[in-house]
Amino acid sequence: MTTYRGGLVGCGRIGTLWETDPPTPLTHAGAMALHPQIELVAGSSRGAEHLQWFGKRWGVDALYRDYRAMFERERLDIVCIATHPGLHLPIVEAAVAAGVKGILCEKPLALSLADGDAIVKACRRGASGRGCVLAVNHSRRWDPVHQKAKAMIEEGLIGEIVSLLGICQGIKPFPAWVADEEGPLIHDAVHTFDLFRMFGGDVASVVGTAHRRMQPFDVEDISDAIFTFQNGINGVVMASEITRYNRFELEIQGTEGLIVLGNQGNRWCSSVDRTDRLNEPDPRIEWYSLVPEPFPEVAEASSIAAAMAELVDCIETGKRPRSTGEDGVASLEMVMAIYESQLQGNVPVALPLSQRDSTLYRLRTAGHFA
Repeated sequence: MTTYRGGLVGCGRIGTLWETDPPTPLTHAGAMALHPQIELVAGSSRGAEHLQWFGKRWGVDALYRDYRAMFERERLDIVCIATHPGLHLPIVEAAVAAGVKGILCEKPLALSLADGDAIVKACRRGASGRGCVLAVNHSRRWDPVHQKAKAMIEEGLIGEIVSLLGICQGIKPFPAWVADEEGPLIHDAVHTFDLFRMFGGDVASVVGTAHRRMQPFDVEDISDAIFTFQNGINGVVMASEITRYNRFELEIQGTEGLIVLGNQGNRWCSSVDRTDRLNEPDPRIEWYSLVPEPFPEVAEASSIAAAMAELVDCIETGKRPRSTGEDGVASLEMVMAIYESQLQGNVPVALPLSQRDSTLYRLRTAGHFA
């Protein structure tokens, strides 16, 4: 059994600070430390306090303020990147140049499609053309509940998917992340967009809004968007950081029922009872009623641990991770398409986008968030 040398870049919340004792794991560091084939040997962070906490927590002595020095000296095989997304490209390029075999990178993959494209290209090429496996931490891709929901849909329990509804609401935990770069679309709703692709497939177009209503940051704090998928499914996303409460929910609406997944609990309803006959329709309107069904029990499991296990397997077998660099670019492109729709006066915008810069910056230049 091969042992891999692992290192972390970014010792913040998802990097290491959120970890429990004993570790669950909940973080990149925890996922590496608990994997039987990974030896967590090094860490890098711009902040000395977090870096020292990481070293003490995991018994790691190789601590660096400069990730390039870490790559040069530590001969790492696996790297987790948990920094501000604007830094992801140079870190990925340096890791690939140092011969790293696999990278688990936090979402969003980048702050522009150009950087996202460059990250994918760098990993595809790899050091000396050998390639580097890149997985993007769209965490719900590995979540047992979302995997179960996908299996239920494939079994036909809610019929054919008609539409998707995503709700992503909460308050920006300023100053815990860079406020002027990451509104609710790019920081949290990027998970929603990835789930839209997971359940609905590729997106054809979007009509969206992106406004600053209450928060003092030069970026949107509320957005609504309507997506049309290539297969004809429609999707609606409501995202904001105005509410005092946090709500993340995905509703998958089918021809014969629906599934709702979120932090308020998971549930599903069907218009077909367990004897496989339709429930009696309401005689006044001839519609069938939705009947609540118990959501199947699913064993709890760490999504990030599953992502790490899959990364190791992909290194060894040549398989592709379930959340690739291309998936990271695609979810980011949905954000940029909403910005583009707002920039053009809330008209439909077709994907893929030809312009690969950050549409957020063009909105700012136009004075939209002033």
